[in-house]
Amino acid sequence: MDRLQWKAKIGLVVVSSSTVAETRYPRVTPPDVGFFTSRMLLRPGGEIDALVEMEASSGRAVEELASAHVDSIAYCCTVSGALRGPGKDADFCREMEDHHGVATTSTMLACTEALHHMGMTRVVVTSPYPDSHHVAEQAYLEASGIQPLVMTGMGLHGGQAYGAVTPEEVYNFSLEAWEPYADEADGLFVSCMNLDAMPAIEALEEATGKPVVTSHSATLWRALSLAGYAEPLSGYGRLLAQRREAATRVGS
Repeated sequence: MDRLQWKAKIGLVVVSSSTVAETRYPRVTPPDVGFFTSRMLLRPGGEIDALVEMEASSGRAVEELASAHVDSIAYCCTVSGALRGPGKDADFCREMEDHHGVATTSTMLACTEALHHMGMTRVVVTSPYPDSHHVAEQAYLEASGIQPLVMTGMGLHGGQAYGAVTPEEVYNFSLEAWEPYADEADGLFVSCMNLDAMPAIEALEEATGKPVVTSHSATLWRALSLAGYAEPLSGYGRLLAQRREAATRVGS
């Protein structure tokens, strides 16, 4: 008989308007990786203020996933981590781990670790965001020893608009932003957890000749590492194609 068996159970805390991670990740990983979600309500309008209000749900969302006995938890919001900054973002993950007993990563923490892992300290950053969303993210990257040579956004507003962007549009937009900095940059970072950029990674790596990391690929890479799942994943860029070492918790 068909039996549900997992080598890794990954908890995803997602923004209520997000639609990409829950549907994309199961296509990227084998069936023995299970994904389980909890949502945080992001009220329409307000932009940054609405994100700050949403954070009040973070403890409840993590606790729900911990009750499912997941192996690791990924807090899937790039801008939330950026607004906290590196120190408070690490503290947030540590507090969630200490309180709920499950290894936890934020997207921004995962991204900076993935960028350093790939030797990417001078990067071109693209996103679907308005410029206002780049301020905190640039500060976070710089404080983590990563220099954004340029941060170029599509100027879109809201999760529905981000999720409607196709991988082909991500490819074309990112490649155009890349070209003026091709000789200087170590690689390309495509930011946002509701932008379906993972299918464009390998095509972008082929076009640029450099590694490409997205919010989704980095978050999945670290969440799998925290869960002890080391198998390489093909088709989604150099980062995930490598066999992973077991990651250490923030508090370790």
